Formats: sequence, C-alpha cells, structure tokens
Amino acid sequence: MPKVTEAHVEARRQQILEAAICCFGRQGFHKTTMQDICTEAALSPGALYHYFPSKEEIIEAMVAERRRQGFVRIEEARRHSSTADAFRTLSGAFDDLDDIAGCAVDVELWGEAFRNPRIAASLRSDISAVCNAFAEIIGGAQDRGDINPEIDPHSVARITLSLFHGMVIQKSLDPSIDLKGYVEAINAMLTGRFWLGPAEEGDA
Repeated sequence: MPKVTEAHVEARRQQILEAAICCFGRQGFHKTTMQDICTEAALSPGALYHYFPSKEEIIEAMVAERRRQGFVRIEEARRHSSTADAFRTLSGAFDDLDDIAGCAVDVELWGEAFRNPRIAASLRSDISAVCNAFAEIIGGAQDRGDINPEIDPHSVARITLSLFHGMVIQKSLDPSIDLKGYVEAINAMLTGRFWLGPAEEGDA
C-alpha cells in the first residue's frame, strides 16, 4: 500500500475546504450537507469523513486556515523596518476581498458564532491572536517614533481589524465597492494625511 505523504494530506484538506467555501457561500452553513461538499470536491463520503468527521470540524478548520493566511501577511509586515512599508503589506489583505464567496462565508461564520460556542471560541481566539500580533507592529512603530506612544496599540489593532471586517460585510452585499479607494482612505487616516484642519483645543 503506497505511503500517503504529508503534502498529499494537505492538498486533500485544501481541496475539501475550497469545496466547502463554495457550498457555504451558495447555501449557507445550515443548508449545506456533507454530501454537498462531497459532490463539490468530487470525493466519496468515506474520503471526506476521513479528513473531517463533521461539518463543524470543517468550519473550525476554515477559521484556522484564515488565521494562518493572516499570519503569513503579518510576519511579512514584521520584517519591514519601515512602518509605512509594514502598513502597505498589511493593507494587501483587502485584495482578498474580491473573493465574494469568501466574504459571504466569513459573514456566515460570525452568525454561526452566536449559535455555536465552539465556533465562537475559535473566532475569539483568532481575533485575539491577530490583534496581539498587529499590536506588536504598532508598538514597534511607537518605539521608532512613527506613531504617538500615548495611544494604546491594542486599541489601534482592534480598530484597524474592525475596518477590515466592516468591508467584508459591505463587500459581501455589494461586490462593486471600490477596494482601492477604500484602502487609500484608510492609509490616509492611519498616516495622518486625513485631517487638515486645526487641532481641537487640548489635542495639540
């Protein structure tokens, strides 16, 4: 019997996750069956259940995969010595939002979290990990004198992540939204090019 390589296992898992995203994006979590995912992935039920015993485990794997993808970009941003370059790298995440099915699945995930404690815990862990990593980047920028050191880096991280999540919702409802203009506006706000008026009293 031929030995199954790690690369084969990972490729099969990715095949299943991509098929699940297509199904979830079309039908939602609750209307999608494991058989639907089998059909989309062109796999037998036995093959699917070998990798994922339940639909819930597929959903949790999707959350983990999104976290992994996010950390690839965060690690790339950490390697920059320039804060502006780090932000440009992070803003590349918005390019992923042209995947409308992926946006719809993310919205489904958040809705599912209100009904499923396991999914809620997984998402909370994901958000916390991303925010902590981004806060470290902000902290490094503060140490370099690029960002006001009096601002809480964790608050900046959560606000920035909220801007991303907000666009996920909007893009899933209106695919025609101009992501380039959105990213330019965010960069203007983050780099101080947004406000041109006089500082409010007490803010100077």
